Amino acid sequence: MSAENVELVRSMHPGPASDLAPLVGDDQVSDSWRESLAHLFDESVQGVMRRPDMPPTTHSGLAGLRTAWLEWLEHWRSYRDEIEDVIDRGERVVVVHRSRGELKSGAAQVTRRSATIWTVREGRVTKVEFNVPYAEAVGSDGPAGG
Repeated sequence: MSAENVELVRSMHPGPASDLAPLVGDDQVSDSWRESLAHLFDESVQGVMRRPDMPPTTHSGLAGLRTAWLEWLEHWRSYRDEIEDVIDRGERVVVVHRSRGELKSGAAQVTRRSATIWTVREGRVTKVEFNVPYAEAVGSDGPAGG
């Protein structure tokens, strides 16, 4: 089942050409996304958003996933994300990202590497952990290794 989990997670990534900041902020686009992908998520899916120097926040349901992204993107003028690697860990799929964006503060373009850990059970996403530090996500002692 893990190959199917990898493909399921890959299929939901919008690709590096998509600027996520305006897309996530657009109610109509978000509603359309939610309708088209709802069948791939457990209705009580947990979204855990990690931000530097702050405790993680957890949100429930598809509306909660959007809230997590709105919180993350509130400081970004633009935000693009490209998959570097997808690591099959059975129920967990680790997606390594290279993100690029411009902060609303006018700072120079920021590039960062992080990971997202997707938990998939019985063909549905039950948990998504965003912005997991790369070393933690891919290391044997990190949450993806367990």
